[in-house]
Amino acid sequence: MTVRRTLSLSLLALACGFAAAPSALAGPADKVYRPIVEKGETEVELRGGYFDFHDGADEYAWVADFGYAFTTNWKSELVFEYEGETGEGAKPEAVEWENLIVLTQQGEHWADVGLLIEAEHTFSAAPEEFKLGLLLEKEIGPTIADLNLIGIREFGDDASDETELEYRWQVKWRGNEALEWGIQGRGTGGTFEHLGDDTEHSIGPALFGVQKLANGNKVSYDAAILGGLNEAAPDLTIRFNLEFEMY
Repeated sequence: MTVRRTLSLSLLALACGFAAAPSALAGPADKVYRPIVEKGETEVELRGGYFDFHDGADEYAWVADFGYAFTTNWKSELVFEYEGETGEGAKPEAVEWENLIVLTQQGEHWADVGLLIEAEHTFSAAPEEFKLGLLLEKEIGPTIADLNLIGIREFGDDASDETELEYRWQVKWRGNEALEWGIQGRGTGGTFEHLGDDTEHSIGPALFGVQKLANGNKVSYDAAILGGLNEAAPDLTIRFNLEFEMY
């Protein structure tokens, strides 16, 4: 299968998921996904994030993620979310079943391509969610650039009849593997039916690192501080990700 055909099928699959539901703002602990899977890897991940709003309650979230890569093209994860707002406290928010599928061999085509497929069950009265995302990665000289385009559809009572388009991206400059610098961005593009309406955008500096352990396992980490670019975005977003990779 050529990379052009792979990209076409991926975009078609993503478009099929755009049949409904704008969700709320993406969670403060959400990360940028890379279309890379290492067979046999067991993953334990802890994520956290904070939204600072100038005209409303601030939001924060903690996410615990447990995953395993069954093949070189498929990793499945169970995700637990704990969220809250200032002044109201926090509580368990949702459990997710997340799957990362790699569609191309790393480095063999113009870009590396993958899919994110995620089903979410909420513990509140909020509707259930299904997410379908297209993951792209491209090496350009000393940099690695990633783009996630994610469609979110709601199900159940009070579910919207439109679909939110969410995006996340990052550019990382390669150097010392233990500490590399870059830029991250995130936001929404409106709904599939009304692209460009009611959007929010944030951007800011990020750092990345990987520490290899003596037993062959790895610890990877990244963090970012993002500033809002428009009125709908949080004034400030702080997020981090800590991941233990065992083989």
